[in-house]
Amino acid sequence: MCTVSFIPQGDTIYITSNRDESPGRQATGLVSTHTPDWNAIHFPLDESSGGSWIALADSGRAVCLLNGAYEPFIPAPPYRMSRGKVLTAAAIAEDTNHFLLKTDLSGIAPFTLLVYENHMLMQLIWDGDQKHISPPLFDQPRIWSSVTLYPPKVREWRKSLFEKWIDEHPVVDRESIIAFHQQPNDDPANGFVMNRQDVVKTLSVTSIELKENSGSILHLSLDPERREEIMIHHGQ
Repeated sequence: MCTVSFIPQGDTIYITSNRDESPGRQATGLVSTHTPDWNAIHFPLDESSGGSWIALADSGRAVCLLNGAYEPFIPAPPYRMSRGKVLTAAAIAEDTNHFLLKTDLSGIAPFTLLVYENHMLMQLIWDGDQKHISPPLFDQPRIWSSVTLYPPKVREWRKSLFEKWIDEHPVVDRESIIAFHQQPNDDPANGFVMNRQDVVKTLSVTSIELKENSGSILHLSLDPERREEIMIHHGQ
């Protein structure tokens, strides 16, 4: 939930998320739930909240969440709902635009929500008081780093690493993107696989791959290492 990349490659979209969290909040592997009309969603389950930070729906919708909005904030629990449950609600919502515009987010901690469907990437930022909904983003590679963990200079540094890597790799696939998300560096506190004295560390990498009529979500737990994948077929 703390580093997300979006990379279009021909007819394929890749959305990849590194989860930086307390080791005490390890997640269950991939699970699937169904709505009454059997539109299943697939996601790694955060047992503490009952939600997630990334999900793929059988409809072909992909949803990803980062903690924080524009600036770091001081948590003020209790909150009405976990941000992870906002994500799963967005994944199963009947209409994305209606969900983004009409859902009441009062009493929920700030977050950034990314939704991809129908060849469009949408962004909702909730700052704790107001929603900020961006127009559909252009079909270009992008990276996000959570403001709750990474100050502006670090976010810019990470962005520069990403842009350099994109320039040097005009053709990528899922495995090369996952390798990028795990690349070693000389700054363990701020690298893509980070570890701040085992208080907060990168626990997993999750990758969504979406094609015109198919897709999959792959979840790679890092400690211990475990790899799972669920395939879907959709009529996008």
